[in-house]
Amino acid sequence: MEQFDYKEILPPDWLSSFVEPFWIRRVSGCASFFPQGVFELLFHSMPLTYSSVIHEPKAVPAGVSLVGQQLTAYKISSAQPQWVVGVRLKPFAYFQPQQAAASEVKNTIESMQHVFGNSRELDTVLEWLKACPEQLPETQFQRIMATLMPWLKRLFYCPDFTFPERLRAKTNTILDARGNILIADICEQFEISKVTLRNHFVSKIGLSPKELCKVWRMNSFLLNASHYPGDLTGAALASGYFDQAHLNREFKAVIGLTPKAYLTAQNGYDKHQSSQVVYSRFIGHYDPF
Repeated sequence: MEQFDYKEILPPDWLSSFVEPFWIRRVSGCASFFPQGVFELLFHSMPLTYSSVIHEPKAVPAGVSLVGQQLTAYKISSAQPQWVVGVRLKPFAYFQPQQAAASEVKNTIESMQHVFGNSRELDTVLEWLKACPEQLPETQFQRIMATLMPWLKRLFYCPDFTFPERLRAKTNTILDARGNILIADICEQFEISKVTLRNHFVSKIGLSPKELCKVWRMNSFLLNASHYPGDLTGAALASGYFDQAHLNREFKAVIGLTPKAYLTAQNGYDKHQSSQVVYSRFIGHYDPF
C-alpha cells in the first residue's frame, strides 16, 4: 500500500478546465511555496499560519482557506502536524465570492469558513483529515477527493460562475511564453488596450499581466537553473532576463534570497516539489482533457 508526504492527482475531465491538480501534503512545522500565478483552496482540520517576505504572520482557523495570488514566496505552518488538502485553481478560474474579490486576497490568505462553512461534504472531509494517520494510504486521499466532488461541481457549475474563455486565452498566451512576452504583443494579439487588459486581469485574477509575466518568468528560471548547472547567467538569459543582475534583483525581491543562496540552501524538498509543479504546468500536464 503506497504511502507519501506529498501527492497530486489530476481532476476529472469535467473539472480540468478550472483546476490544475488536487494535492495533499503533510505539514509538520513549516512548508515553503514558490509563487505560481494560481489560487489555492486549502482544507485543513487545524489552524494554519501564513507568512511571506512582505507579509506578517497571519493565522486562519481550521476549515477552508484561500491563498490568493502571490508575488513572493510564502510559508504555511502548523503548530501540530496535519494533512492539508489543496485544490489548485487556474488563474482565470477564481470563483469570486462577493466577500473576497481577487485583488483583496492578493499576497495573503483568507478563511472561507463564512462562505462555505455549512456543507456536509466539507464537514466530512475535515473529520477525515483530523483522523488521518501520520502515514496516509493513497486510497484515503482518493476517498477525500471523491467526497469533495459534489461540492466542487456546485461551485463551478452554477449560474454565478461563467467560464472566461477570452481571459483563459490571454493567460495561456503568457503561460506558453513562460512569462517572456511583451505586454504590447499581448495587446496586439487580442486587439485590446493596455489599460483594458490590465483592468481585466486585476479584476478577475488579482494580478496585472505584467505581474503574471514576472511570476511565470521566475518559474521558468527554476527549471532552466537545472539545465544550466553552475551557470546562473545562462539560465537567466534563457528565462528572459536581461542579465544576471536583473535576475538577482527580481529574485531577491520575490524569495528574499539571491538565486545562488536559494539553489544551494538545504530545503531541497521544497525546491524539488516547486520545480516539479512548474514543469507539469509548462509542459501542459495540467491542461484540460
